[in-house]
This record gives sequence, C-alpha cells and structure tokens, in this order.
Amino acid sequence: MPGRVGELMAHHIRRHPEAPALVAPDGSLTYAALDRRATALARRLVRQGVRPGDVVLVQLPRGVTLGVTVLGVLRAGGALCVVDPSYPSERIRHMWRHSGARLALVSGPDAAPEPGPRLLVPDTVRPGQLPADDLGPTGPELAPPLPTDLAYAVFTSGSSGGPKAIAMPHRCLDNLVAWTLAGTSAEPLRTLMFAPLGFDVFVQEVFTAWCSGGCLYVPADEQRSDLQQVLELLSRWRIQRLFVPPVALSRLADLAGTLGPVPEDLREVAAAGEALRITPGIRELFARLPDARLHNHYGPAETHVALAHTLTGPPRTWPDAPPIGRPVPGMAAHLRPVAGRREDRASQGDTELWLSGVGLAHGYLRDEERTDRSFAPLPTEEGTVRAYRTGDLVHRRQDGLLEYAGRVDDQVKIRGYRVEPGEVECALGRHPAVRECAVVAWEPPAGAERQLVAHVVSEAGHPPDPAALRAHLAALLPDHMVPRHVVTATALPLSPNGKVDRRRLPAPSVVPEPSSSAPGPGGTPAGGPVADAVARLWTEVLGVQVTDPGHSFVDLGGTSLSAAVVVTRLHARYGVRIDLQEFLRTPTVGALSALITERAGA
Repeated sequence: MPGRVGELMAHHIRRHPEAPALVAPDGSLTYAALDRRATALARRLVRQGVRPGDVVLVQLPRGVTLGVTVLGVLRAGGALCVVDPSYPSERIRHMWRHSGARLALVSGPDAAPEPGPRLLVPDTVRPGQLPADDLGPTGPELAPPLPTDLAYAVFTSGSSGGPKAIAMPHRCLDNLVAWTLAGTSAEPLRTLMFAPLGFDVFVQEVFTAWCSGGCLYVPADEQRSDLQQVLELLSRWRIQRLFVPPVALSRLADLAGTLGPVPEDLREVAAAGEALRITPGIRELFARLPDARLHNHYGPAETHVALAHTLTGPPRTWPDAPPIGRPVPGMAAHLRPVAGRREDRASQGDTELWLSGVGLAHGYLRDEERTDRSFAPLPTEEGTVRAYRTGDLVHRRQDGLLEYAGRVDDQVKIRGYRVEPGEVECALGRHPAVRECAVVAWEPPAGAERQLVAHVVSEAGHPPDPAALRAHLAALLPDHMVPRHVVTATALPLSPNGKVDRRRLPAPSVVPEPSSSAPGPGGTPAGGPVADAVARLWTEVLGVQVTDPGHSFVDLGGTSLSAAVVVTRLHARYGVRIDLQEFLRTPTVGALSALITERAGA
C-alpha cells in the first residue's frame, strides 16, 4: 500500500505486532496475524492477475474474513468495491456489471450472481489453506500503486435508474485518514464498525482504527440493526470512537437516557450522512460524557469528508442546527450563485457549494458523460480548478463557517443514506399496475423520522395494492429506498411547465386495511387505556392515525430507529423494559399493550 495509510499501518505492525487489530463474532486478529493473512491474500490476488487500479469486488458478511480481505485487496494494489450481501439480488447484479471488476471475492459458490472470475475467500485466508510461498517472506512482488491509482469504489443512488459507482483514488484515502487522526485523535482508540458495508464511512472506520494502532470491533448484522444491542456493545467493548448518522445518534442518546447503559468510554463521535440536529437527548448524553467530543462531518461520497466542525462548550449551549464548518486540509469550498434558482429551493442569500482539492473522486466508473456533468473546471481567484458540484445550498456566516440550507434538486437523505427519488421511481414504474409515479420525502409532524412516500397513478383496470408495490420494490432496492407509504391518485399535480409539482403532493393519510378488531370511540383502538396510549404514541412517532390494534408498526412506516423512540417513551411512562427485537417480532398495538400490562402488573 502506498502513501500515508500504508506507512501508518506498517509502523503499528512493527511496534505492536501482538496488539489486537480486529474483534468480530467469528474470531479476532492481532496486527501481526492481520498482516500475515492480508499479505498472503494480496500475493494470491497478484497471481490471479490483479494489477494497480483493478477493481476487486468483495461480497462478504461482517467478520474476520472481511477485514483481512479489505486490507489484502489494497495490499495487492487493487481497488476495493464492497457489496453488501443482504442487498436484493438484482441490485447486486447491477453492481457486478457496472463495476468492471477484474475479480470478485465471495463467501461461497452460490454467492456470485454473475459469471466471471472469482475466489472463494474463506479458502484464501485460513492459515492452513494458503500456499507456503504466499505465507513466507518471499512471493509475488506487491508493487505499490500510485496516489492517483484507484483505491476504492462506492456505489450510491443514481437518478437515472440504478446506482452509480464513484471512483476514489489513493490520495483521497490518505488525506481522509491523515486528517481524521489529526482532527480528532491519533491515539489507538477502540472503534466500532457501524457504517453500512461498502459506504464511504465504512472505509473511514476501518483505516482510522488501523492507522492509529487501535482495534476495530465488528458487531454481527443482527446486533448492528438493533440500536439497543449497539448501545450495550458500546459499553461492553468500551468503544472510544464512533462514526454514526445523526438520526441513529439521536436514537442511541434517547436509549441511553432511559434504558441505559451510558457508553462512558466514548471519546470521539463523528456524525455524518445528513444534517445534524442537536436534540435534548444528545445534549443530555454529552453532558454525561464530559471527555467526549462531537464532530459534524460534511461531504458527499464524491469527496468523502470535505468540511467539518467540532462542537465546543457545554452541550446546553450548542446550536440546534450546527454549522458544517470549514474545509478540511487539502480541500476548498467554492460558493456560487444557484443557476436557475427556484424560489422553493433556495432562499435569498443561499449559494450552491462546489468542492475541489485532493479529496475529489476521479468521477463515476465507466460513465464519462455523468462525470463531465458533475466534475467541471471552475474559475477561482487562484486559477481554474477541477471541482465537484454538490447540489447543496449553503450560506456563509459572519465568522466564516458554512451552514447547510437544503438542496437545489430532489435528492434526499433517509436515515443517513443518499436517495435519488428518480431511481425509486424507475423501479416503481416497472410494476405493470403503475402508469405514473412520484416519490418524495415526507417530514411527519412532531419531529418524527423522515420517510419516503410514493404517489402512484394506476393503469386503467389495475388498481395498485400498496403492499404488492412495496414488495415489488423490496425485491429491487435496499430497505432504506423502499417507500414506507403509498398514496394512490387519479393524476399527479403539474406545475405550469408541465412537470410534477411535488409541493402539491398530499401527505399520507391512509392506514392499512383494518384487521378484525374494531376501533374504539373517537378512532382509537379498542383495548383500554394502555392500548389508547400506545396508539397515540404511534400516531405521534409515525405521523399517521392509528385506529386498529391489529395494525403492524412496520406496515405503518415504522423502522428500527422509530421503534427505539417508542420503547424509550414507553419505559419513561410505564417503567417497563421492552427490547427492540421483542417489540418488532409482534409489532401491533394489541400485542404491545398486553405486554406492558403484564409487566407493569408483575
């Protein structure tokens, strides 16, 4: 591996070979063991023809093997492209086809959805399975790639019907890790692998841990999806560094404040993925963690972190909406008037943010036209630079800090994930019952979790079934891109220029078909005062009227994040503990109210 990342890892391997590098459900590795196995895999990849800059797909679950493989691919000079095995098979096939990968590393013979060269990774990382000359001091030469060679590719939502792959060179990885350690802490901190597989923050988590000599802790998939278990792991593993989307941070703070435990070892917390809002729960959590710092990281996947701001002073004085800060070293921010500014998109004084510097991606893999649209020459006072047009609206405060003010287009963030509504609309349009559709983000009242809503006009004689449409999308898209609500209409509202007027699309007001249980007086579920209280809480959290004790929390738009709000508020009111997974196994008003009644009376 070239550059700063390779140097830092080599330094810690030499100085502390027996220090723990990785702890996962299926085992653990010291730095020496990680080094040996990753080097052996790298030599195996070179024998298979991998050369600097070649894309290598990695489709593996979280665990020891994934950690070894990530490092081994980069050691071989390959460009890492991690594919989440839990994605729908069609999306995985799209990623395989559009990555242009030379080789794929998979967990078994049935894991590959497309023909082509592949290695079964478990056989390449077990010590007993590796060729002797790959394990020994000699073997194929591992030629270091150049800083401009491709290091990793990240797929993100695309507006034209499928995900797009962003090509990040080694100089970006070097700058990202060097800045993260300099801007937070270079100490060997225990770091949690929390980011989704294959996302840009995943790379930051892994190499921030290893380049500081720290240990990377890997939860099982079922643990990561349950914030209550995540909170317990933060305490059990004494995690010190955490990268987390703001909505998940808010839910973890609420859980810590009601159910506990408080993760007392946290020192560095970086929020990224969407706009950070400081909630009362976040203020309370950091007031109880005086040694912890909260960092607001901003940057699209095309640059990773480009601006940052660290909150200072007592948490009670923190602004509700912190600024996104100033450019990190090696990056520059350029503010330009919004071309064709629409009054509903940009307020007076808002400008569009362009980014330039060493953190800029090469562009989009195998898509020169899209690259040329998004990355363009930009005249500045210092001369013309290559810059990325973010589509984000910002304004500069008097102290020079930048504040996020929205988007110039329809792109949205859902639970920290970037979503292009156009990609969801393309997938929805493939259903035979759909004639027209529009997908928007909906902000429920009372600060509930932002949700996607699909507005659908059906083909004549084919009334759409919302459940069938959601099942159709679930087979094509990741969970965060599947709309939680489907609103049917006879026509979509149009603006004077003939485009869909998204501002006039109504909020969802329908609920699933009623179960056999009848609603009580006033539209609340029958079942007594506890059931009434649960229904009112669901209505507040989800933003839709709950009238039936048989309605499913998930069908109403609930997620594990919104479920965390429910269990914390119920604990505060009734003093009973209900685990998230326990709730989500039978997520109805009737089942939950019966459980509360049973435990409250015990």
